[in-house]
Amino acid sequence: MKGRPGTDARVERALAVFAAGDRRAAWETLTGLARREPAEPAVRRALVQTYRAAGHPDQAARWGAAEPALLDERERRMLHRAAARSRSASELRSYLALPVLPPELEALLPPRAEQRRHRLEPLAGGLENGALVVSSLLAGPAIAIGVVVTLVQAFLGDPSAHDVAQVTAAGVLLSVAGVGALLLVASALRGRWVRATLLLIAVAAAVVLLAAADMTSSAPFDGAALPWAP
Repeated sequence: MKGRPGTDARVERALAVFAAGDRRAAWETLTGLARREPAEPAVRRALVQTYRAAGHPDQAARWGAAEPALLDERERRMLHRAAARSRSASELRSYLALPVLPPELEALLPPRAEQRRHRLEPLAGGLENGALVVSSLLAGPAIAIGVVVTLVQAFLGDPSAHDVAQVTAAGVLLSVAGVGALLLVASALRGRWVRATLLLIAVAAAVVLLAAADMTSSAPFDGAALPWAP
């Protein structure tokens, strides 16, 4: 089956360039054509032909994926291994430069749940990085300062140590609620349900305690209706 006349002419020129010894230029031309015109079999057949001649069966398998009958047994095994290693259908389609995967390759992909986790991994990683930034640059230093000030004031017998301790405790709870919520969503996106459950418990406890506190007061927990209060 021939492609469009213009495409056929470019393929012939690329094959001539390959025969003249400039393999890189030929492959750049042919792969560019294959990505722009994925439905043109002449381009892919030329890529299979040239990569096979150059001793690159993995690339011959890649560009012959649309027509498995073109591949020899070794190339077909390589193609199947590439499909099984792919983390999602979109990743494999991009690698093969195909809008639709052949059924035999679709069947080799990981389960849909694993593909979904792979698609959501960038979002989960972003949330985890956000939690790290908040805890290391904001919450951590603020809590450390509060603890130090509380200890110094308590050592000096300053009665305001009680208020500082309560404000520091409120800061700890806010950090647990905020950072924990980010890590909770990241864990859920990755399907780490045990970790997500533990984080949910911690976040819920922090929210309950904060709801009982008076955050407008210098002593947020004085007189608060805490769950364990009689």
